[in-house]
Amino acid sequence: MPDQTEVAVSYTFKFSDGVEKVFDVVLSSLTGESLSEQPKNLPEWTRLGFRQCNLCPLSTDSCKYCPAAVSMVDVVEFFRGITSVEAVDVVAESQGRITTKPGVGLPQAIAAVIGARFAASGCPMTVKFRPMVVNHLPFATFQEAAYRILSMHALAQFLRMQEGLTPDWGLDELSMMCQDINDLNLDFAKRLRSLQIEDSTMNALTGLDSFVQMVDLTVDTDLLDDLKQLFKPHLQDD
Repeated sequence: MPDQTEVAVSYTFKFSDGVEKVFDVVLSSLTGESLSEQPKNLPEWTRLGFRQCNLCPLSTDSCKYCPAAVSMVDVVEFFRGITSVEAVDVVAESQGRITTKPGVGLPQAIAAVIGARFAASGCPMTVKFRPMVVNHLPFATFQEAAYRILSMHALAQFLRMQEGLTPDWGLDELSMMCQDINDLNLDFAKRLRSLQIEDSTMNALTGLDSFVQMVDLTVDTDLLDDLKQLFKPHLQDD
């Protein structure tokens, strides 16, 4: 019987030459923290002080390695030399559900793994996205992901209110969260760019960056108006 205190997500990449590679994300179902073992003999580029992100609140005095970098060492090393023009079949499995994505662009496939790894890694900039990883939805459409982010944030504000804290019903903090992730992706790309890796991983980060910017824009655009139509029964007095 599966361990009810952990969530395991696996992404199997199947290349046209028959090569297969599995990337796992294992995290606590209670806290969203990563339960994966830290790799040994970590490379220099994973050190916290190696092109540290501008907004990072961690100190090299108390933290030797960047949590986000450590979480994707195997991803970076595996995709060295693999270009982003290659398509790949991906099978994602989580909590007994299997999602198959044939012929997906490599950056999109890598971005799915990186996004989950980052949130569970212990990076203080991504920690608020852990509820989405615990309730993972592989290869979500933009509409699905935007709905999930907005719903997660709204539930977080309800819980804040229950704890006597000030809720962010105006979604101002959500916009700040998205901007912080945008800045993280840009800074992290600088860290990887120094490795002279192929563009598959770099383009995956660019995809994450563009996606987060789009989600940020939904706070002020037509999505909320569309959701009002969907939630119309909820907006009427009984």
